[in-house]
Amino acid sequence: MRNFEKKLLSVSILSILVSATVQAQSVDVGVVSVQGQAPVGGGLMVQEDTPKARSVVTSDALNNNPSAGNALDKIAKVPGLQMSSTDSSGISGLNYTMRGMGADQIGLSADGIPLNDSGNYAVYPNLLGDSENISQVFVTQGSAEVDGPHIGSSGGNIGLSTKRPDKNAGLFVEQKFGSNDLKKTFARIETGQIGNFSAWLSASHTTANKWKGKGDLEGNKVEANAFYKADNGNTSSLIVKYNKQDNYQYNSVKKSDFDASPNINGTTGHQADYSSNSNDSKYYQYARNPFENLNVSLTQDLILSDTFKATIQPYYYWGNGGGSTESKTLNTSSKSNLYDLQNVINTQKFYRPSMTTTWRPGVTVKAKWDLNEQHSLSAGYWYERARQRQTQPFIYTDNGIPRDVWAESNQFVDAKGQVVQGRNQFTITPAQRVWLQDTWYVSPKVTLMGGFAWESVKRKGNNLGSLSTTSYTKQAKYSELLPNFSAKYQLDDKNQFFYNLSKNMRAPQNYVLYNADDSISLQPELSVNQELGWRYQTQDMLLSATVFNMNYKNRQISSQNGGGDDVMINAGKVDSRGVEFEWSGHLAYNMNYYTSYSYTDSEQKGMAIKKGVYLPTVGKQTPNTSKNVFTAGIGYDNSTWLWNFSGNYTGPFYGDLTNDEKISGRTTFDFSAGVRLPVKNSFVKDVSLKFGVNNIFDKEYLASAKTVQMNSKTTGTATGSAPLYNIGEERTFVISLSAKL
Repeated sequence: MRNFEKKLLSVSILSILVSATVQAQSVDVGVVSVQGQAPVGGGLMVQEDTPKARSVVTSDALNNNPSAGNALDKIAKVPGLQMSSTDSSGISGLNYTMRGMGADQIGLSADGIPLNDSGNYAVYPNLLGDSENISQVFVTQGSAEVDGPHIGSSGGNIGLSTKRPDKNAGLFVEQKFGSNDLKKTFARIETGQIGNFSAWLSASHTTANKWKGKGDLEGNKVEANAFYKADNGNTSSLIVKYNKQDNYQYNSVKKSDFDASPNINGTTGHQADYSSNSNDSKYYQYARNPFENLNVSLTQDLILSDTFKATIQPYYYWGNGGGSTESKTLNTSSKSNLYDLQNVINTQKFYRPSMTTTWRPGVTVKAKWDLNEQHSLSAGYWYERARQRQTQPFIYTDNGIPRDVWAESNQFVDAKGQVVQGRNQFTITPAQRVWLQDTWYVSPKVTLMGGFAWESVKRKGNNLGSLSTTSYTKQAKYSELLPNFSAKYQLDDKNQFFYNLSKNMRAPQNYVLYNADDSISLQPELSVNQELGWRYQTQDMLLSATVFNMNYKNRQISSQNGGGDDVMINAGKVDSRGVEFEWSGHLAYNMNYYTSYSYTDSEQKGMAIKKGVYLPTVGKQTPNTSKNVFTAGIGYDNSTWLWNFSGNYTGPFYGDLTNDEKISGRTTFDFSAGVRLPVKNSFVKDVSLKFGVNNIFDKEYLASAKTVQMNSKTTGTATGSAPLYNIGEERTFVISLSAKL
């Protein structure tokens, strides 16, 4: 079945190319050329009017970066955001923090669809789509949008916007080659404007070898956008994105092992690799991560009068997949007495992935009413009903190779004919948000914004019984009123000052429904964010500086009780304060520059508890957060030739809550160059050749903590555990050749 789908995708891409060729021969799409001044800072910064800390990366910056990385890989220079990726393929793992908060505390959405996992708020690269189809990525560093469809954002928000169809018909094709046998083929066909209608359809196929350890990576995507603008100004946009990947996972490493032998040159057999011996439990064939997902959204913008506008957006998300890291065995005992395991062969090894299937329909309805010249009122309602099935079946293997990595067949059944599950849970999460906001234009220089959102989240858990648990049901409900206020003072055409105050809520993860003790009573995480900023904006230079202070309480972390069972606990308060700086502009001779700096002091105020022992976490820095991060780059773009050279310094960080283990900072450098070749009176209209190198000087470093521990050193009866880290990728290169037809 999987091979058939691969062939089907290949045929689809070929069909697109053939149909586009026929259309291009019969339609004169004109000469496409780059005119005017290059975007400020290469598109890494734009003029901003929002009275809060906000950064925007445009499609110019995304497309000028020749790497195969996804959209988040390409915004790593944004102030406040500390990001690392497992590799440069764009389809492997990524890790990031912002103002001391992890990715599972930061909202992520695309075209109004929430992308964080509905259960634990994790972020996965496969949900992001092709960066070639993204028009911009915006980052609000401290506060989620008032209309953001998030239940897990106690910090900021990252949003992706999909490009609209072009007015001219044509075809865009791109081929990338790179280190570790990286290959990415991308094609997008544009219908052009046909009356009031326009659309595009794209497909991509990416493959690569892992840069460290055995195994390969494969990702396939099909995306589309259909846009209709009626004569009265009303618009409709249908966006569909489908992704399917079949990956081998990367292993992580202890700091002590890395220090003894960094060896990041990809040699198989390194301590950071999964084993190449089929007899080992951590054989690389067990470390798989297949996943597929479908996103569909329909946005209807209605102009009901000169002063009243409304938007209706239903959406649907479906995802299925999961992964494993090692083999598992079964024995004849069962804690829950649910299964009859008399037919078990004790030495038999199984592939046991943690599989998750998610169904996630939702709808957003919002309206904007210009009451008069001074007041504009906006209101809205968001509702979502996520359902999530999580299982851990035991799949038969042949010589260490799983018979079905998707876990749809070859499942082990007990003597009574029941499929044996290591986990068997079904969670329903209805969520809703209502908001009201008033924008008051006090004077041409002063603008005030104030309002509130009310959010309510329910968790309904049905544990269907597994090897370690019996059947039961639990539920919890969380709700909070979330006010916000902001002010903007426009001193003159160039200088702008702003202040922002907002409250955010993060409902507990679905773990509370299934963990031991009184996890179900965990309170939602609440944060209060304050920002004071200044912007200086001209046609040739953009400068932004923000001072922030964020306080949040009821910090949610996973721990263990005295018996060693998993529990969710309240680790108290965290204070995060600092400054963010962003500066970009044009120089003489078509040169441009971009620089950003972040100072983040994220201090834990509460004491974490593990196995009944209070750990010394008060006053310690939050894990995975560097106090100092600095990026600087200089580039050239004369509409034909372009190049960019940049460096990034990321300071030391900790891998545990008690700050027992410190990871050194690092400095890395990247370079890219390219040429655009307009071709007149030809079938091919534009050709671009680009080249990029990441980590030019082959820096060896630990990029981030993949598994954050509470304590690395033993405290009382709380045994210390070494954090596990992702290794920063070696020097890699990519070559990109694209053309417009």
